Order: sequence, then C-alpha cells, then structure tokens
Amino acid sequence: MTPDTRTLTKAHSLSRRAAILQMGLIGIIVLCFSAAIIGFNAYRLKLHLSDQTQNISHLARTSLASAVWQVDHASAKDFIDAVFQDETVVFAQVVTGREIMAVKTRPRFADKNFTFFKNNRQFLTSSVEIKKYGDWIGTFRLAVSTERYHQEIGIYVIATLILAMLLIGAISLTSYLFTRKKFFAPLKRIETSAAFIADGDLDAYIDTSAPNELGNLARAIDDMRESLRHLIDDLQEANSKLQNHQNILETTVKKRTEELEAKNLSLNAALEEIRNSKKTAEVANQAKSSFLASMSHEIRTPMNAILGMADILWETKLSEDQAKYVNVFRTAGESLLEILDDILDLSKIEAGHLKLESTWFSLKETMDKMCTIINTKAQQKGLSLACTIPPQVPDRLQGDPTRLRQILLNLLGNAVKFTDSGSVNLAVQTAPGPAGKTTLQFSITDTGMGISGDKLSTIFDSFTQADSSTTREFGGTGLGLAISKQLTQLMDGRIWAESTPGRGSTFHFTVCFNADSKAESSPGEGLIEGDEKPLPETNILMMEDSKYNAFVIQTYLKGTQCLLTVVENGKEGFEIFKQGGWDLILMDIQMPLMDGYSTTQAIRTWESEQNATPIPIAAMTAHALEEDAKRCLDAGANLHIPKPVKKSTLFDAIRQMTDSTSTKNTGTDND
Repeated sequence: MTPDTRTLTKAHSLSRRAAILQMGLIGIIVLCFSAAIIGFNAYRLKLHLSDQTQNISHLARTSLASAVWQVDHASAKDFIDAVFQDETVVFAQVVTGREIMAVKTRPRFADKNFTFFKNNRQFLTSSVEIKKYGDWIGTFRLAVSTERYHQEIGIYVIATLILAMLLIGAISLTSYLFTRKKFFAPLKRIETSAAFIADGDLDAYIDTSAPNELGNLARAIDDMRESLRHLIDDLQEANSKLQNHQNILETTVKKRTEELEAKNLSLNAALEEIRNSKKTAEVANQAKSSFLASMSHEIRTPMNAILGMADILWETKLSEDQAKYVNVFRTAGESLLEILDDILDLSKIEAGHLKLESTWFSLKETMDKMCTIINTKAQQKGLSLACTIPPQVPDRLQGDPTRLRQILLNLLGNAVKFTDSGSVNLAVQTAPGPAGKTTLQFSITDTGMGISGDKLSTIFDSFTQADSSTTREFGGTGLGLAISKQLTQLMDGRIWAESTPGRGSTFHFTVCFNADSKAESSPGEGLIEGDEKPLPETNILMMEDSKYNAFVIQTYLKGTQCLLTVVENGKEGFEIFKQGGWDLILMDIQMPLMDGYSTTQAIRTWESEQNATPIPIAAMTAHALEEDAKRCLDAGANLHIPKPVKKSTLFDAIRQMTDSTSTKNTGTDND
C-alpha cells in the first residue's frame, strides 16, 4: 500500500507545543545557571573591593603611626598621595585629636566630607584608629568608589545573557529537530491515518515501519481497522435481519396502538370521573370543615355556661346527692368537650392544617403534670400509677409539649379506663433515631383486659375500637389512638402496641426532640392551675352577647377585687371604652352590630390616634381553631382564650395581662 498524500486541516500542533515547552524549560535552566554565575562573580568582585579597602586601612594603621606621633604633615600627605594611585579611592584623611593632618578628595567630590561617603551606598568606607604604645593618637579615614565595580558587573551581565540566549537557541533547535524527526513526524502520520479511518476510509495507508512504541501503535491501529472491517460486515448482515424484524414489529405495533387508543379513551373517561369525584370530595371536605367550625362554635357557647356553672356549683356547699348530680353533668360536659376537641384535631390533621410548636420545656415537669392528672382517676379505681424517667434521659427538650401531653393523656387515660385492677406504668428511655435529634421512646403498660392479635392492626384507625361492646361499656369515639398516631408521625416518630388478652397491654411510641444537655431544667411556663395568688384590683370591660356566658364570668369574679362591666355588642362596648378607666377588656368575637374583630381593630386605631396606652384585650370566644386564634391576634388582641373558659384559665389570663412587670404577650392559651 502506497503512502497517502492527503492532508488534514491543521489543529493545535502537539510538536509546536512540545517545542515551546522544551524551549521554555531549557531557557529557565540556562537563565537560572547564568544568574547563579552572575551572582557569584558579583559577590567575588565586591569581596575583592572590600579586601582592597581593608588592606589599605591596615597599611595606614602601621605606616602612619610614626608620622602622626611626630606630627609629620609631609609624610602623612605622601602616604595619602600614594593611596590615591588607586583610581577607586575618592577620599583619604588623617585626623588627630587637634587637627586634620592631611586630606585629599577627588575633584568632583571636593566639597564632600567623610560623613557624605559613609551614608552613600555607592561608596565603601573604612575608618581605623592609629595607635602608639597602645594609645590612640589619630584616625585614618578612607572612601572607595564602587562605580567601576558596577560597570564591570553590568558588562559581565550583558555578556553572560548574550551567551545564554545563544545557548538556549542552539539547544532548543537541536532538541526540536531531533524530536520532530524521531517522534512527532511518525506520530503525525499515524494521526492522519487514524483520522481517515475514523471518517470511514478503511483503505487508508498506515506506516508500520517504526521500530519503537510508535510502530506498535501503528500496527495496533492496523489490526483495529481489520477488526472494524469484519464488524461492519457483521453489522450489515444483522441490519438486513433487523429490517425484516422491523417490518413484522411495525405490523404488531399498529395493532397494539389501536388497542391502546381504545384503552386510552376508556382511561380518559375514568380520569375525568376521578377529577369530578376529587372536586366533589374537596367541596365535601370544605363543607365538613365549615360544619365542624360552626358546630364547634355553637356547641362551645352553651358548653361554656354548662361547665362554668358546674364548676361554680362544685365549689359551693352541696349535699351528697347534689354533689353526685353536679359531678355527672360536669363529667359529661368535659367528655363532650373532649370528643369535640378530638374531632377538630382529626379534621385539622387530615386537612394538613395542624402545625407543631417549637419551644423549650422540661420533660420531668410535663410527665409529672400528666401523672398527677391521671393519678386522680387511677385512685378512684384503686389502681397504682408509676412514672419512671432514667437519669440518662435529657430533661430540657425543644419541641411541642402540648402535643406530647395530648398523646400521653390519650394513652394513660385509655390504660386507666380499660384496667379494673392492678397497675399502670409510664416509662421513658432514649432510642435510635435521626442524626442530630434526641429520640425518646415512651411505654405505657397496664394490667387490663388486653387486645386480641387480630385487632392490633386496626386500633389506630379512626372511629375504631378493639371491640364494638367497648363503646357501650366504656364510651369514647375511637379517635384518641388515631390522633396519637398522626401526632407521632408529625413528630418524626411512630406508635405501636403489644398485648396479651387477659394480661394487659403495652403501648409504645417514639418522638424526636432537640435536647439541651447542659441545662438542668426549663423555666416555668406561667402560673399552673390551682395557683391561689389573689387577683389584682382590676376594672374589666366585657363585651358578650350571651347572658349565660356573661353570668358565668360574673360568678367567677364574685368575691375578687375585679369590677366587671358587661355590654352586649361591640358598637356599644366601643363607645363605653372611649370613656376610659379600663384595665382589661374581655372580647367576644361573634356579636351583633359590630363583631369582636372590628371592635378590636377600632379600639387599637383609636388608641393610636389618641396616643393612649394600649389596653390588654383577651379574645374570649368559641372560635377555637388555630386560624381563629391567629385572626384574633392579627386584629390586635393580646390573648386568645377558647370557650368553654375554666375559672383557673380566666384568673391566669387576668394575672398575666395586668402584671406591670411582664412584657406584652402575643401567644395563644389553649388550656
């Protein structure tokens, strides 16, 4: 095969870049070597000049001693004239304690003294003492010019650089010609052949005559070309077979496409039906939410009066039968309120509207409060209750203590409810969990009736209990465990149960918190229920359209230092407010003529216009949802208190908002 004379478009030549690299490396090496030679010679010349200066100074020390001792001016002058035979000497001087015996300076420095030469870097200076019998009798001063030294160095630098450039050129040219002939030219021919083969010319010439690695590379490319030729033949044969299969496949695909089109039409119809169903479900869900919010308000309003009067009656002197009757409708009212709260919580969770708080709290205080609440019910049934926290469990945590209390209250309440004898135990321990978080596992164990294995998988579903007869015997909606499951999932945990019928059950759940291992306990969160601190003297304006609810609040405050004034609508209340003298406002939201939102905003606007000190406002309303609380606070209220309002909750709110040392509270009270 003859060599191919075709050429390729030149790209960035490897040989050109290699030549540049070689020249650069050679240049750097030669220049570094030249710089070293120049530096060495400069140092040598300067050392020679310095030695010369020192030799003259040493000669003066020995030769001038007699002349200075004898005050022989002629001898001193003759010595200086002899020194000036060296053209580098520009200044010489012999000084005694009383006079300058002799001095000589080059004409161009005639008016310069020794200090000038000493402070000028262009001169080398020397000053030696002249002694006789060990005593100082005079000083010889000498200044030598370095001008000739710099001239010699300059000439040497130029000559050395010229020789270095010639050497760099010679070495670079020789290296380039050698590498081009022995390496880059054969490599270029191999590149050209490979490019033609890559373009499809399998008959392109390849030079395989080189005896080195380039020859091996050329022979490998030649073998690859032969393999490629065989591969192309095989591909052409396979392509022919593939064409036949393609014809068959096209026929099959056509049939399948017709079938898919028919199924797609059916699927589109089904999707349209699903969309319609989704819209219907969304409308129904919205209607359900509106219904629950409305029912919550309508039920909570009379419940406020019922539970309020029950609490008031409970604090009065009652006969044994009367106490039983009051306890019945008091307990029934609280149960109804718990059911209402469970339904609202489940609705918010299912709608994705429930948001967790993030605040620091004490785990020990939270568990102590839960155990105190549940212990009363346990003692009524003769049960023992134990709550255990190991020392290694951190106490100060960051998370939502309200939702943790809700889970514990549900599980402990169920444990006491379904246990007739024995004990209920609450234990907590750390557990594996996500990095950067502290995962706690709570376990509630009882000795109650237990749950059969086939029911354990369904007890966490909404409106579900282990046995339908349980509802008749113990009551309840079956929402507590469903809500607990949802809350644990929101807190990055899970819940499960273990049970043996007739021996009891153990409910486990895990939740994640941020832990502060350095702190011993968290600060208190305000007054706890049962605080007996007396109420301060307070002038309270209450806007409430329900006479029953107003009567409950009036009864709560009877016997305190608080003076309560009640108006039935916001419009009248706003006019009375402007008369002044109020310490606190209790604001109902749903009122005739002017609702609580508008009244609160009107009060805040009037205060701003009059530059008056804002009066604390507590929104005391049956609107108990989170969005209702936010709307109240956005309107200007300081506190949101959902109905029904307990006496302790009202007293805590009054203390909180009338405390002159506390800052403005913008939180929500969800007692």
